[in-house]
Amino acid sequence: MPNVEDLPGLDVEFATETNGTDPKGKDVFHPFLRDEETLARPWAIPGTAGLEHRIGGIEKADVTGHISYDPDNHDKMVRLRQAKIDGIANTIEPLEVDDPTGDARVLVLGWGSTFGPISAAVRLTRAAGTSIAVAHLRHLNPFPSNLEEVLRSYDRVVVPEMNLGQLAMLLRAKFLIDVLSHTAVRGLPFSSADLAQVLHEHVLHNEEGTA
Repeated sequence: MPNVEDLPGLDVEFATETNGTDPKGKDVFHPFLRDEETLARPWAIPGTAGLEHRIGGIEKADVTGHISYDPDNHDKMVRLRQAKIDGIANTIEPLEVDDPTGDARVLVLGWGSTFGPISAAVRLTRAAGTSIAVAHLRHLNPFPSNLEEVLRSYDRVVVPEMNLGQLAMLLRAKFLIDVLSHTAVRGLPFSSADLAQVLHEHVLHNEEGTA
């Protein structure tokens, strides 16, 4: 885990000047003139002289920020917002896989509070002579940019979750990969011994070529 002092700053640079012109050539502030790389739009403190603009939940027009009921604009703005979120994947670290032998064919993928139980179960599984890889997601929206490549590198992907399998559902929908869900909804963490047995069985089934 990173140290707090190593985290990047969260300073916000507020807009202080106009950034465009209106049809009459007058200098104006365009609150939806997005950065070409990040698709982020400029922030101006409400009430800043010369930079007054509309805020709120009603759909705005691209660039100008005027209220818009145009269907094409709505489609564009929705896609821009999604593209802005997707672009965050370019700024986060690729998913790292712990695969000491380099020959594992089964990957265990976890997220959140499953880190401890999965780590303990993987240690038990390896101690028994079974080769298995493990990775832990820290970013869910967007996923790391190399996640699909990692998933397709293994014959089986097992996703233990202490819920009803929400991550497994997202992975199947986004990547069309039949990840194998192992869930528990008991308000208690997985038993490392029980989870190790499940992982061992998945490795055996994969070696035998069974479903």
